[in-house]
Amino acid sequence: MLTVILVGLIGLSWAAAGVAMVTAPAWWQDRTVGMLMAPLSRFLLTQGMVLGGLILILGTSHQQGVWLWGMLGALLVAKALVLLGMPEPLRARLIEWWRRSPAWSLQLAGVLQVALATLLVIDTWRGWP
Repeated sequence: MLTVILVGLIGLSWAAAGVAMVTAPAWWQDRTVGMLMAPLSRFLLTQGMVLGGLILILGTSHQQGVWLWGMLGALLVAKALVLLGMPEPLRARLIEWWRRSPAWSLQLAGVLQVALATLLVIDTWRGWP
């Protein structure tokens, strides 16, 4: 039961972030850049990503799409560790590259994120006894 709640919260947070990326890409980009620039916010963000990735890896073992959710969880953990350990000049270049990306790419990523969140919630409720 706890696994269903935790994985459901991950799906809900993915859906909310995806909707924000689709509807307000500039706001989302400014908010994310602000979080990545401040050391404490970056640390808390990456720790949340690691926790969410581990929950996906361990909590979705009984679902049909275990390979998909396990891989996404592993990618989430790897992304968090790279962002946490990345040197400051490289992180600044990455953020500048990300700021130059067009808004439609962020909106497309938001649509993909909402789709994945929907699939995660459906798969979670299907696998629940």
